[in-house]
Amino acid sequence: MPVPLPADSRSLYRHGMTPDINHDESARINVLASLNAAVAATLSSGVKLAYEQEALPKLTAEDLDLSNPKAQTGATVREAIRPSPVYQSWASLRRMIQEMNRQTARHIALRQMGDLQERADVLNGDANDDALTLDPSLNVPRYLANADNHLQPGGYHTEIEPGDMTAAATYDVATFVTAMGMFGPKGDSGGRGMAKWLAERHPTFKPKRILDIGAAHGNNTLPLAAAFPEAEVVALDAGAPMLRYGQARARSMGFSNVRFVQGAAEEIDDSLGTFDLIQTTMVFHETSGTALPEILKRIYAALNPGGLTTNLEQPNFTPDTPVFDRFLRNWDAWYNNEPFWVQLHGMDFQAALHTAGFHPDKCIESGVNPDLEPDQYPSWAGRISRHDHEHSKPEPAKQGYNGESWYLFGAWK
Repeated sequence: MPVPLPADSRSLYRHGMTPDINHDESARINVLASLNAAVAATLSSGVKLAYEQEALPKLTAEDLDLSNPKAQTGATVREAIRPSPVYQSWASLRRMIQEMNRQTARHIALRQMGDLQERADVLNGDANDDALTLDPSLNVPRYLANADNHLQPGGYHTEIEPGDMTAAATYDVATFVTAMGMFGPKGDSGGRGMAKWLAERHPTFKPKRILDIGAAHGNNTLPLAAAFPEAEVVALDAGAPMLRYGQARARSMGFSNVRFVQGAAEEIDDSLGTFDLIQTTMVFHETSGTALPEILKRIYAALNPGGLTTNLEQPNFTPDTPVFDRFLRNWDAWYNNEPFWVQLHGMDFQAALHTAGFHPDKCIESGVNPDLEPDQYPSWAGRISRHDHEHSKPEPAKQGYNGESWYLFGAWK
């Protein structure tokens, strides 16, 4: 079966902080992105076949009964399918691609550590004092400190030396391979999709203050800042390298209405003020069972009356989600350093919003289509998702992140 090709790495948007990528590094990125696409498009179907022909005959009725906690997470399938050579090949390649991707991007960033800092100094030289607010005393939450998310060495918060931004530069380059270009040349298809959803569904909603929680380097923050240029936008993240890089990146792209603030999402306090729109993009799966309810409570407290919170995430399991699908969708929890995915997939997001203080009639559940900037990729580049094989294709207006629609839950206050 022909495999769609991801866009060439030379399509990656070059802003003022983008690391220089030489010929060999660009070729390596292209190989990894194409291999990622091939594994998703071809070997994944073999895993389903291995399940049906090799694993399923070993499973008992109890192993498939969703009242069994191990079946609820797909762990019974994982144990039964482990000996399969097809599964081992698929899982090994998937893990290896992620490791090689992060190591390649890390090498690119580390070899120009000093240059990145010099570029940021120039870009931020005349910045307002409050454009970047860091907190050296912040204790990075355990759910970030104890796991190198997405297998990125040191995670997104580690600093090798004062002023280090290589964690952010690594993320900027590696995300292109992980998403095979489908987050867009600027890695902003989630933020662009959210801005488009707001414009289509709530055209009269014009927030004056916006908070993006877990903003990283602002890739999904800036589309909101562009959509609402009169608004004051705050990008909150726990990682100082992300924020330093993000501020310089934003300034190089012409943005002046975004503040980058270091802080933990579950510790949002009155110092940030209140907001009309509070947004997250694929953040909650990197938190914890303790932190997430607290974050939702803080969001409720920080919203102005009539304000809106929108959150793009992995959808939770429904009672009809088969055991095999649960196994596939929890693979990243076991082998891609996403430990909270298992618990997140079992959550009732609407109930969590109610508990945080939102009225049930004010809660929303929908789908947001990723929005790719037009004419940025060559015509031969295919539309690919690493998660596409994991999901059925529900109506985007109802539910499902399947590579075509991001799952949205939120509420008005």
